[in-house]
Amino acid sequence: DRDCTLGTGAGGVVQAGVHKPTGMRVAIKTVKVDNKEKREQMLQEIKGLVLAAGCPYLVQWYAGFVGKDTGLVHVVVELMDRGSLADLRRRLAAPVPPNHVACIAAQIMRGLEHLHSRRLLHRDIKPENVLHNGLGQVKLTDFGISKDLTSTAGVAASFVGTANYMSPERALGKDYSFRSDVWSAGMVVFELAHGQYPYKAKNFLDLYECLCAQPEPRLDTKAFPAALCGFVALCLKRDDIARPDVQSLVKHELVVSQGAEQIKLLAEWLATSGACSFVAQPGLFADGRS
Repeated sequence: DRDCTLGTGAGGVVQAGVHKPTGMRVAIKTVKVDNKEKREQMLQEIKGLVLAAGCPYLVQWYAGFVGKDTGLVHVVVELMDRGSLADLRRRLAAPVPPNHVACIAAQIMRGLEHLHSRRLLHRDIKPENVLHNGLGQVKLTDFGISKDLTSTAGVAASFVGTANYMSPERALGKDYSFRSDVWSAGMVVFELAHGQYPYKAKNFLDLYECLCAQPEPRLDTKAFPAALCGFVALCLKRDDIARPDVQSLVKHELVVSQGAEQIKLLAEWLATSGACSFVAQPGLFADGRS
């Protein structure tokens, strides 16, 4: 049963609903797939959702079906009741405390590790595509432009994704691989900790200059814990060869220090900080809109 609309966009509509047999709250995405591009995006998103199965750091899907008469595609996924990290930033209008940034960062990296271990490159890590809920759980979503890198080389060359969180090698038009997702995740973590995006670029040429010529973003070592500063510095290495992969970063002290207790503390902070109001579930459209 569907009970309310969570969001609408060029890609379709997302509604909240209830799975009758279990009483579980879910999100139902409905899309009209009427051309080849939409069909390919939907198939890629469903493939990503299938590969996400069982990972607690990726949004889970429960069902998918096509309306017999309408031709509409319906995808039933996990409902994340606090929206995206972009919503969290808007509600707070301030930096996230470093201990909670660490908890969020650890969950992002564990979700990325699951994708990368299955040779899936996300390609659009940004605050809008990282969801959270009242339990303190943080999960990646929106696999509509993800890419399966099963070749030996494991590189991609297409220009997709959101420019602000794009890695320098992608801005340069070079081939890129899994470490490009690491840069994007590092930018999200930096923004949460610092309270704002690091660059003031008015257009892509400005952004290109920032990504490829200006110093990489770094947190102030006098204001932030050493582990968080070190983690961000590793993620935001301009040289992608020197940038660690996610398999190395999940062993970083920042990540290994985060577990169930820290997730519980994040949930308590969300409930008491004014960062807990219910918002529409974003990040469910392949075009990035909600």
